[in-house]
Amino acid sequence: MTLVHTVVAQSDAKRPSFAEVTTMRDTEDYVSPFSGLSPFGESMEQATEVPVAEFDESPFEGYSFTESPFGEHGYAEADEQSQLATEFLEALHDEEFAEALEQLLDEGAARALSDAQQWSVTPSESECRESLQEWIAPLISEWERTIDSFASGLENADLHGLAEQELDELLDSLETPAALGSVAFENFLGKLVRKVKSVIKQKVRQAVGFVKNPVKGVIGIAKSGLKTIKSGLQTIGKHLIGPLLERLKKAGLALLKGVVAKLLNPLTRILPAEIRPLVPILAKRLGIGEAADETEESQEELGTAGTMAEAFDQQLFELFTAEETAEAADYDELDTEEPEHNMVAELDDARARLAAQLSAYTGSEEPIAEIEQFIPAVLAIRPLLKLGLKVTGAREKLVNLIAQPLAKLIKGMVGPEAARTIGKIAGQDPSVMIARAVVGVGFTALGLEAAGQEEDTIPGEALASAVEATVGRVLDELPEAAFTDPLQVSAAVQRAFAESAAAYLPDRLLRADLPERETAQEGGFWVMMPRSTRPRYRFRKYTRVFAVPIPRQVARAVRWNDGGTLETYLLDRGAERWPVQAEIDLYETLPGTMLGHLTRDETLPAAEQPGAEEFQPLTEEAAGLLLREPALGRRGKVGTAPGAYRPVPGQRYFRVRVAALPARRARRPRRLTTVRWDPAAKRMRVVIKLSERRARGMQARLQRAAPAGQRDLPAVLSALREIFLPRLQYRIARRLLKATLVTDPAAAAKLAGDLTAATSTGIATYLAQRGAQFAAAVADPADGVTLTVTFTGIQPDSAQLPAPEVVATPGLS
Repeated sequence: MTLVHTVVAQSDAKRPSFAEVTTMRDTEDYVSPFSGLSPFGESMEQATEVPVAEFDESPFEGYSFTESPFGEHGYAEADEQSQLATEFLEALHDEEFAEALEQLLDEGAARALSDAQQWSVTPSESECRESLQEWIAPLISEWERTIDSFASGLENADLHGLAEQELDELLDSLETPAALGSVAFENFLGKLVRKVKSVIKQKVRQAVGFVKNPVKGVIGIAKSGLKTIKSGLQTIGKHLIGPLLERLKKAGLALLKGVVAKLLNPLTRILPAEIRPLVPILAKRLGIGEAADETEESQEELGTAGTMAEAFDQQLFELFTAEETAEAADYDELDTEEPEHNMVAELDDARARLAAQLSAYTGSEEPIAEIEQFIPAVLAIRPLLKLGLKVTGAREKLVNLIAQPLAKLIKGMVGPEAARTIGKIAGQDPSVMIARAVVGVGFTALGLEAAGQEEDTIPGEALASAVEATVGRVLDELPEAAFTDPLQVSAAVQRAFAESAAAYLPDRLLRADLPERETAQEGGFWVMMPRSTRPRYRFRKYTRVFAVPIPRQVARAVRWNDGGTLETYLLDRGAERWPVQAEIDLYETLPGTMLGHLTRDETLPAAEQPGAEEFQPLTEEAAGLLLREPALGRRGKVGTAPGAYRPVPGQRYFRVRVAALPARRARRPRRLTTVRWDPAAKRMRVVIKLSERRARGMQARLQRAAPAGQRDLPAVLSALREIFLPRLQYRIARRLLKATLVTDPAAAAKLAGDLTAATSTGIATYLAQRGAQFAAAVADPADGVTLTVTFTGIQPDSAQLPAPEVVATPGLS
């Protein structure tokens, strides 16, 4: 699509002034994506779009190294603290903690939306907060009880005389988890307690080292609370671990408070980047320079749960190194930056207002004022994206430059008559059409068949969605320097609106030759949901449900975010015959959407209660394989791993529904393979989690069956290698580089490759020699089996690789 304008092609032509371009803009035409309702449907010459080249990701680019918080002044004190920070944070880093935190957020989001659906009017923020506090209260109580149990059990313990394994056993004996009635609660508490035990072990190790050699690092270490034990180690539990546990309890409570704050306002930022450098307090106290700021980009890559987990780890490090003074109390709680206004709610209201205005618009001019009033609400949810908008007048100018061409493009689609026409082109009134699409595949339509007002709002909401997406696409596409260039902004609006209209309006409204159409065949369009919470919509759902057969070859090619594939998911669900007849629902996120919100889809049968992990990213590849409509997918890779989801708009997800499969869902691991690193012992653990189905299938192959009487060890090893081999070398190399055990990427890749090969060898030896232990783990009533491969004493030189130790334990914890 091209923006039509008149420019004399001269090699020495001057660039038009702002006034000249503005004049040109007033007379230029815009190519409408619509076929019949808009006066802008003239045939225009199409510009050839040059595709952006995609490059394969290097496994050694974009590493997030643990940076020193200190300036480059060569202070030995800073070096020592920097090394302490690196080792502490690496020992504390736990991929599964971020996953458990995300699971907790998803359950809370589902709870909050479920409560809102029961109200006849939109609940207030205080009512939502009260509901969430009631929901999380059992977890808070159990957290406090667990910490108190550790404190009482360690107060008089002789921690000095314990070996590391004995200390582990003591800490495990003090952990007595209670049944909380929620898998998310129990999983999160278990991972949180694992961090506490790591902090305790590091503090005991530090205390023993201090007493043995009080001169080394005396300045920095004395500041971390060890001066109380100069008289001996018998006071560790009472005077050192006790106060530390009390602070850890407060930090945990602050984290849970942050969970509630995040659920109430998903755009609340926990320890934002500009005030969240690595332990800045230490640098300030020691007077040796400012901490290195993390970029906004690095924070964005982490996802909501990942960001909160990282902030919590840094908070624990501050507590670990805090002085025994009242000053340390200043950092007992996790800093939370809550905006003055709930920007998601304000956007909801602005969107509803624009939808009503566009549906009722009767003016003869373009609805410029209405769009100008709406755009600031879209800009407000991404305040740090374009810093140049903070310049005086730049924001207002950008709003005007976007609003004018956008208003021209939608002029023919606004007003009562246009709303009725949209309904006719779609086949029926929009509310009835959506209900028909839903009921046609056996769903229960809840809240979609209301007459009158509902019929009027859906066409306006569709236009408002297209306007909102257009603004977002323009902000993403243009560099900051182009924001004041009317020509570039107008061209971006033209292209972005064509893409947005193709996504959010019915296909029959679009020109047949529109290249931005998302489906080759007639498709549906995206409707904001849940309808019962209007205008507090939390996601969009596609009106067409795809009924498709899924061959095994296709299922094997579709990646799942646990590290497996759709094939393993369907097999774990009980699939026995191929192809599997399935229905596929499509969803799209709004600003503030949590995956838990998708579980509250009111068009599903009342008895159906999906888990957040069932919603998978709808990539172009997945859309092409499953739906044969790749344009319905999205290219972005953000949020494809557990713990990496961010509540940003425009991400698309799919869910596979198979009515023939058992209703009971066996517990499945959220991540198949995890790499853990203990820097003090230079110990790496590769953790492989097997669902109950997989574990029992492998056990059947390990048994000596007639007539051959031979165990099928090669098949079992091959099945395990399919789980842990993909990307294991890459993930090990990342951990080695982050831990600074190896600083050269090539050397890290070599060592990681050797560790990966040793993992396979260790598992092969284990299966041949200790298959009985694996059988005992499978026979345990707990769902699934966890296989752990441990390397202790890893050195940078791969020639000194330690022998792996393999053990199987029941369950998936």
